Amino acid sequence: MGVSEALLFELGALLVMLALLGALARRFALSPIPVYLLAGLALGKGGILPVAAAADFVSTGAPIGIVLLLLTLGLEFSATEFASSLRHHLPSAGVDIVLNATPGAVTGWLLGLDGVAIVALAGVTYISSSGVIARLLEDLRRLGNRETPAVLSVLVLEDFAMAAYLPMFTVLALRGSWLDALGGTLAAIGALLAAFAASYYWGHHVGRLVAHPDSEQLLLRVLGITLLVAALAESLHASAAVGAFLVGLTLTGKRPTGRARSWVRCAICSPRSSSLRSDYR
Repeated sequence: MGVSEALLFELGALLVMLALLGALARRFALSPIPVYLLAGLALGKGGILPVAAAADFVSTGAPIGIVLLLLTLGLEFSATEFASSLRHHLPSAGVDIVLNATPGAVTGWLLGLDGVAIVALAGVTYISSSGVIARLLEDLRRLGNRETPAVLSVLVLEDFAMAAYLPMFTVLALRGSWLDALGGTLAAIGALLAAFAASYYWGHHVGRLVAHPDSEQLLLRVLGITLLVAALAESLHASAAVGAFLVGLTLTGKRPTGRARSWVRCAICSPRSSSLRSDYR
């Protein structure tokens, strides 16, 4: 069996298996995300049945799928209401840090780890997965619930906190100075705040730039801008998913418009882009 045949067979078998597991989970009114994660652990590197031929394709497609998922999620909200929600839930973000980072820090201290390792373990227990949470909100049909903007606000503030945390931790792990750590942290936070301000104040200009009557042009423009912003977010030690979420807010503008949502959803679901979302882990 050639490499291309093995790739097609493994991808086909993987998707059929995920479809069956997802249908089984939904039959019991459960989100399929946990079974997808278990399947990924079983079939991934070090699992009981690795998919060697499809590994490169899946490892590339998975982050792109998460980016597209957060893009469509950003289209569900307006920039105005989300900015208000961020300001309103700053105290919730503080509680989130205390409740989630403290167990990791305490565990590291009890294990006798040094300061840098304790900070690392606190970060591990603090951060959440943007992709998993966004998919759960969609699966449980809670996107329209009143508490959903609060959940997303805390999630975005987590990524802002990680944008400050990662440069600081990297410098400390390399035995750098606290001054270097502070400089990297301020630069990352400043870039994220600038990106959010741009999406809030000048998003309508981006919307006009992207808009086009031809679906192919719309697809290329939306995906191109989204992936570029996601790459920029990753380079700043922020989440690519949050970068895509900000693109969604930018395309929506200060008022959520059904036209913007339908444009982008149709573009992402078109035959040319469907292969980009074939992995949902």
